[in-house]
Amino acid sequence: MKILQVGRVDLSVFVLLSLLGACAPGYLPPPVSPQLVKFSSEPTNELQRGHLIHQAKCAKCHAFENPADYDADEWADEIMPRMAKKSKLGFADESAVLAYLLAARQLPPPADPN
Repeated sequence: MKILQVGRVDLSVFVLLSLLGACAPGYLPPPVSPQLVKFSSEPTNELQRGHLIHQAKCAKCHAFENPADYDADEWADEIMPRMAKKSKLGFADESAVLAYLLAARQLPPPADPN
């Protein structure tokens, strides 16, 4: 009986650590900077809004992925509509997040910390 209990504790610790690891930041979302603004035709306040909405809604469920890992059509036609529906974003909020991500995908890749 004690072995079974230890097994449950070990499993619980594994699950907890796995969940914490999933919440650890990967690629950090870039702030709205002059460099990021250069890559968009949207006004700065719209990009800032998209960044804030991303942090409030998207980052609740998953770490920020490098937007350059997907092309602009994937973001606009597949990823954002699906994710906006899941997170219950309205059209204006979806558009702001999309504008932010499309600008962020053109930034140089982040430096490798290793």
